[in-house]
Amino acid sequence: MKKNLLVFGLVTLFGLGLASCNKCQTCSDCTDGVERTDESGNAVDELEICEDDADSKEEYDASIALLESFGGCKCK
Repeated sequence: MKKNLLVFGLVTLFGLGLASCNKCQTCSDCTDGVERTDESGNAVDELEICEDDADSKEEYDASIALLESFGGCKCK
């Protein structure tokens, strides 16, 4: 009984840990003339875009696609 409770507790903690993961991509190496700015409006060489900052997964995916196609950036 105690062993089952321990296993259940570990599985629950593992599941909560996975649910709190934040999916982010760092975009850099953009073509000349493409300016990347952070939230404060400062120019940056690399821009980190996180899924939690977008309103939806579709908006997050569209942001990455725009940077890669129009800006020539490499996001990973």
